[in-house]
Amino acid sequence: MIEQNQTITVTELTAEIKNILEGKFENVWVSGEISNFKHHYSGHMYFTLKDDSAEIKVVMFKGFNQYLRFKPEDGMQVLANGRLSVYEQRGQYQLILKQLEPSGIGTLYLAFEALKKQLAEEGLFDSDRKMELPKYPNTVGVITSQSGAAVQDIFQILERRAPFVDIILRATKVQGEEAAHDIVEAIEEFNEFREVDIIIMGRGGGSLEDLWPFNEEIVARAISASTIPIISAVGHETDYSISDMVADHRAPTPSAAAEIVSPSMSDIKDMFDRLEMKIKSNIKKLIERKWQDADELINRHFRQQPKKVIELQYNELGKLSNRFINSILQNQKYLGMMLNPLTEKLSALSPKAILERGYSVAFKLPEREIIRAPGDIDKGQEFELLTSKGSIAATKIKDLTKSKTKQ
Repeated sequence: MIEQNQTITVTELTAEIKNILEGKFENVWVSGEISNFKHHYSGHMYFTLKDDSAEIKVVMFKGFNQYLRFKPEDGMQVLANGRLSVYEQRGQYQLILKQLEPSGIGTLYLAFEALKKQLAEEGLFDSDRKMELPKYPNTVGVITSQSGAAVQDIFQILERRAPFVDIILRATKVQGEEAAHDIVEAIEEFNEFREVDIIIMGRGGGSLEDLWPFNEEIVARAISASTIPIISAVGHETDYSISDMVADHRAPTPSAAAEIVSPSMSDIKDMFDRLEMKIKSNIKKLIERKWQDADELINRHFRQQPKKVIELQYNELGKLSNRFINSILQNQKYLGMMLNPLTEKLSALSPKAILERGYSVAFKLPEREIIRAPGDIDKGQEFELLTSKGSIAATKIKDLTKSKTKQ
């Protein structure tokens, strides 16, 4: 919370505004006229929604606008549903839409919102009143039109994925004035029949008017009163009906509902494989735990007998002693391997080895300083010549270098 007279950055102020606005207007219906409409090449739609006194920027992303059943145009009166958002980079608030309809059917949306609010307050949407779906149903009841594409999709998927599941179709009207009453009768008949484990109820896509029977209060209350779990699969993925909210589970399409109630043979096999692995793992862990328990009992028994403890420690001491001796021997062996090449190099570089290759060393007498050049001794001066076999006494007669130069 920003304090009075507190200095803040533009970013901080915009973030505070964003938190306030977005938290308060998460789901709002707005009516107005479209202007400055632009369908971006990315698929997103941008326009302004205005009336006589004000206007607001609107964005409808591709994921939602691809299901529009009309083409928005400038000057068109519409009813828009979405959430308020703040675009911080421009300091601009805007509507992010989920639904958009021509305002001519706005009364249906208002009726939808009113019934939704009423049923929500009564608790018909609460998750704690929804029943769990059976994982492996034997019989599935289907409530839909006999001639629609939805029933064909449901039958094909169930026959492919779970041929062991029986299907009972209760053909109903899914559109028009009598559809809601027919759907209610179908739900009640299945509950009286009590031979199905789960019910799939739905139809394919359509306009708001087409889907309206599934927004009727009598259908919602029949779903709520059912003792058999019901999956509602009405329209496309972005279509939400009152039936979807009341049902025990909502499927985005009839095909998806069929997949939910029909675990395939491969899925069942995978489940048994996982259970087998889990059982083996649990048995292995149990055995290991029992081994540890047995070891602990043995250790406790030993601790109660000092003689046994001393014997164990003595044995451990013997093991450590052997490890220590082996370590010393290994180190000696390693150092010997490292020293052998060095010894050979030193032997090759020793003066004795050089003399054995035919070289000799001359020393002054009596100092025994090494003679490095002819000029180090005078003519007639004695010196010693050391070879690998012994020493030779010699006298310098002349300087060979000078003799060669004169010649």
